[in-house]
Amino acid sequence: MNWIKFNLQNSFDKVRLLIVLQIILVVFSFILEGIFTQSILNITFFIQFAILVVTLNFYYQALLNLYYSFWNLSAILVIFELISAFRNILVLGNLAVGFFYLVSIGLLLISCYIISSPLYYPLVNWWEYDFRFRADIRVWVESEGKRYRGRLSDLRRGAGCLEVFENVPQGSMVWINLEILGQNFTLQGQVRSKREPIIGRTFIYGIKFTDIDLEHRQRMRLLINYWNESKKIKIRNKFASNK
Repeated sequence: MNWIKFNLQNSFDKVRLLIVLQIILVVFSFILEGIFTQSILNITFFIQFAILVVTLNFYYQALLNLYYSFWNLSAILVIFELISAFRNILVLGNLAVGFFYLVSIGLLLISCYIISSPLYYPLVNWWEYDFRFRADIRVWVESEGKRYRGRLSDLRRGAGCLEVFENVPQGSMVWINLEILGQNFTLQGQVRSKREPIIGRTFIYGIKFTDIDLEHRQRMRLLINYWNESKKIKIRNKFASNK
């Protein structure tokens, strides 16, 4: 029964809890709507209910495994819940069911914001094979007495995405060394998530930066600004080279 155990100090478990609550609300609202419209005993209702349950199961599994299909299913569910909410409020006059659907949309949007962190869903340019135009920063990584090359490919919300070929256990502390604009930086972080690579690709780690003092925040602000500007420049250079 691990699926019902939540550690609310963990942001991923918070999302799991919100998604479970959302699923319960959607199923409850769907059944209430069937009772209100007196269609709950129709074969059409059971077919629709089965499709909804299967979709919600895929949705939850996509979240647990951090599949990118989670975002497609989230968009589909938002559309479904919006249509259901307005149908119940404006057409059927069932305000309570419409309200439940709207609450479920709110839970979904909050979940999507939390889970969109680089810890779980980094902005990785899978389609860009030419490293000249990827918005990466080359770094040296130190962990467990080893030192190796890597790349930072996403920096947002106090977290980052680190790509290396070496296998680093989750929970390990890492020190990321880099040089930009003539300045040396050392960032300390912890591996919070890990994506297995496909053949020929790097491991992708979600790094939560720690030791957040004033100097560290200033370094992070400079680094993020540099990364964003570098990304814009590389996009312009790519289009210019294509022309």
